[in-house]
Amino acid sequence: MVDPTAIPISTLLVTAVALTLNLTSNVVTRLFTDVDRARRINAEVKAFRDELKQATLTKDKAKERKLRKREKQMMELQMKVTKERMKPMLLFWVPFIAVYYLLATFLGGYDAIVAISPIPIDLVIINIGVPIEGGYGFSLFWWYLISSFAFSAIVMKLLKTSPT
Repeated sequence: MVDPTAIPISTLLVTAVALTLNLTSNVVTRLFTDVDRARRINAEVKAFRDELKQATLTKDKAKERKLRKREKQMMELQMKVTKERMKPMLLFWVPFIAVYYLLATFLGGYDAIVAISPIPIDLVIINIGVPIEGGYGFSLFWWYLISSFAFSAIVMKLLKTSPT
């Protein structure tokens, strides 16, 4: 039996941790990477890919050959951007895992029910909610994942760290 009075506190705690880690990650990304440069390069690579696709579809062999010569350069640019965006993630990977481990220890384990939904939430073939009295319970893993994804796009837009 799940103690219904403990659920809201754990739900808010996991959500607050997910939001805090999202904010931290995005602030560090903003500090360690040139986000505007990455956006420009991503736009340039996308335009190149669109142009190459169009040349291939229209069977414009001369244009396709010309573009294929630049393909390696575009891939290198894309790899630079990817590498630059990975730096902050590598810096915070271990601390984020440590925070998650501490959270699991504090809340009673990775499978501890930390949130309740009155409706089931299914992902293709995976039922992520466990039927309990009063609804469907979400484990720490699933609730953290849901909370993290929910705030990720918002935080990226607010801090302008979105790659596109």
